[in-house]
Amino acid sequence: MGRLNLTALIAEVQRHHAGRSDLTDQIVIDKLNLVQERLARLWEWEELDTDEEVTITITSVPKDDKIITLVTDYRDIYSVRLITGAQTGRSRKLDYIPKRTFDSMFPEPEFDARSEPTLYTVWKKKLELYRVPEIADTIAVRGMKWATDFSSGAGSAKSDFDRKDDILIYWTVSMVWDHLGEYERAKRFFGIASNMVDKAMDEQETKPDLEIKPAFEARRSNMVGKYWADPFVMWVR
Repeated sequence: MGRLNLTALIAEVQRHHAGRSDLTDQIVIDKLNLVQERLARLWEWEELDTDEEVTITITSVPKDDKIITLVTDYRDIYSVRLITGAQTGRSRKLDYIPKRTFDSMFPEPEFDARSEPTLYTVWKKKLELYRVPEIADTIAVRGMKWATDFSSGAGSAKSDFDRKDDILIYWTVSMVWDHLGEYERAKRFFGIASNMVDKAMDEQETKPDLEIKPAFEARRSNMVGKYWADPFVMWVR
């Protein structure tokens, strides 16, 4: 989350333009929201990661039960998992299929017998599952959201971006100068903002605790507890 609230962000932007009277708060808010949208499109920022869990509703209408309505407006979905509860051993990651392929392969999923879903596609803010679930398990979704828009009257609101207020300020200042026809000034502030974005990307890519291993080795090594109960354990350190 940002450090400055909306009121402070507006003041910083207006200060760069000598507090001119035609630069209203609403103009700055509109520009800030555009900047947030553009910044979100540039990179998969970790602070925009989000998730949710939805309990599957089982009714007598399979056509309704194949649809999972999501709360979050995702920019991208990373994974969808079926969580079946403790000690059932049926939990799994569902496989994504593009919409046209899904419609071609399963034009009417509710026609087939119910079972555990293994596939899904995305349409608007909904998941369509195949097969239609037969048990009220849980669907767990991980993905990336869009940054929440600022709005007038919410001066205490802060950006969803973590410690990137300086980027928002300088990029917004650039957009305002561009709007006023001051293209050289706009270019100057955009260059400053772009440099800040590059450094923020580099910082996020740095993972001091990362150990790169093949997936099979990461699973096999450093096993603790009842290692003898896992048939894939080949050695113990």
